[in-house]
Amino acid sequence: MNEDSENTMGYNPYWNHIGLKEIELANGHSLLELPIIHEITQSRKTVHGGVIASLVDAAVGSALRSQVENGRSGVTVDLKVNYLRPAVGEKLVAKGRIVKLGKSIVVGEAVIENDEGKEVAIGIATYMMKEKDV
Repeated sequence: MNEDSENTMGYNPYWNHIGLKEIELANGHSLLELPIIHEITQSRKTVHGGVIASLVDAAVGSALRSQVENGRSGVTVDLKVNYLRPAVGEKLVAKGRIVKLGKSIVVGEAVIENDEGKEVAIGIATYMMKEKDV
């Protein structure tokens, strides 16, 4: 890791650890991909539910970053996930979008799909807006 990577918008050590990558990011929408590796699975050889919740949070957070000015950021205050089917395959795709961008509260939704395009989970995240720490 170099100094520049820490200053890059969207840099996140946890994302790097699990292999999560932003593919597209614009106008309140995001597209992220996560390879399914052994380290994110649980005893049934499916992706751990906590990782899927992380994908919902990450997809909405990325979509939010595409709409806020520098100097502001969002902090997750609520997260709701509905798990629809076991997550298996080669990768997961997270599609996020902002539903409501308020001055202090933001609501977004995400759909998590497997590599066959089948929905694995859906979720809603609420963020509180704040000024970034210096």
